[in-house]
Amino acid sequence: MKISVLPLLMLLLFCSNAMAQAKTKSFCLLKDRLFVQQVSDIYLNPQTYSDKIVQIEGFFEKYLDDDNHEHYAVFRKTAGCCGDDGRAGFEFVYKKEKLNFRRNEWIMVEAIVRERAADVYLEAISVTKKDKGKAKEFVL
Repeated sequence: MKISVLPLLMLLLFCSNAMAQAKTKSFCLLKDRLFVQQVSDIYLNPQTYSDKIVQIEGFFEKYLDDDNHEHYAVFRKTAGCCGDDGRAGFEFVYKKEKLNFRRNEWIMVEAIVRERAADVYLEAISVTKKDKGKAKEFVL
């Protein structure tokens, strides 16, 4: 019985390529249901999500820090002590261009989860304005 090595090499090459792509393209969609729990899990277990791609929809926020550097955030409203005064979401950086969305516009961010010291943030790949559609602005 003669066994050809070429099909085995092709299979090995395909599997190693697929594993490399899966490692870099791990994806997590943060949905309306269990939104706060998913966000909390990323903050509590950043090593599990580090370098993985997430997709999150929510309100846009822009603010300046003490050094006058502009920061962006994407968040949803959550229960707080007095109604809906809580927030769940992430700060994100976007290196391609300055973002000019209005405060509280609905956006979708596709980003890589990053960890810096004791801080978790998103490195945005794309940021797009969206219609809210059926997405909930207030989540539990």
